[in-house]
Amino acid sequence: VVLVQLLQPGHRMMVGHFSLPLNMNTGSPAFGQIDASLNNLIFNQMWRYYGIPCGDGSPGYVNAKRIDYQAGYEKALAAIISALSGANYILLHFGVAAEITAHPVQAVLDDDVAAMVGRFIAGEQVDDETIAQDLIAQVGPIPGHYLNTAHTRKWWRREHHVPRVADTSTYPEWQAGGKKSALDYAREKMEAILAGHQPAPLTAAQEEAIERILQEARAYYSRKELT
Repeated sequence: VVLVQLLQPGHRMMVGHFSLPLNMNTGSPAFGQIDASLNNLIFNQMWRYYGIPCGDGSPGYVNAKRIDYQAGYEKALAAIISALSGANYILLHFGVAAEITAHPVQAVLDDDVAAMVGRFIAGEQVDDETIAQDLIAQVGPIPGHYLNTAHTRKWWRREHHVPRVADTSTYPEWQAGGKKSALDYAREKMEAILAGHQPAPLTAAQEEAIERILQEARAYYSRKELT
């Protein structure tokens, strides 16, 4: 931070941090441990104190060697702690087995975790419209209900988090549907994405901009005799 500001005072920047304790049994970094979250929580708070945007990479890497319960709780706990302590961005998706593996199915599952954390951080909107005091008086006690009201139709999707791959069916529905797990649904979604995704082509202006950057880089490294 100091070096950048010395070179270019006031230059905008974001700090990335990734502090891991040591696994005292193996000597390896202790990915996915609560100690790492405590370390990075402190970093997040300090960067916010100094008014510098920060990013936390620790939630994306776990000790779990496969997509399992351990991977889920290591990622989810680290992500929510990082979000609550003020990280501006959180690296979460893909990682399995520390920094060794990036798995697309894990990324789909991680997307549900990210959405849940985001919904939690967004909090509840409390105002006259959401409280809907007039509607409460209109509906009244049982047998009155809110399911057929315009207010419910407007607000439920904003207020309720709807996971993309988690199993939220009833038990009979789950049985009839083949007893699939979140991992099954995530694998199916990954396959659908890979089969149907069509990346948007670059515009002519974008291609020209990329070529200009490459030419500048080639010229720079040529001057430095690094080519």
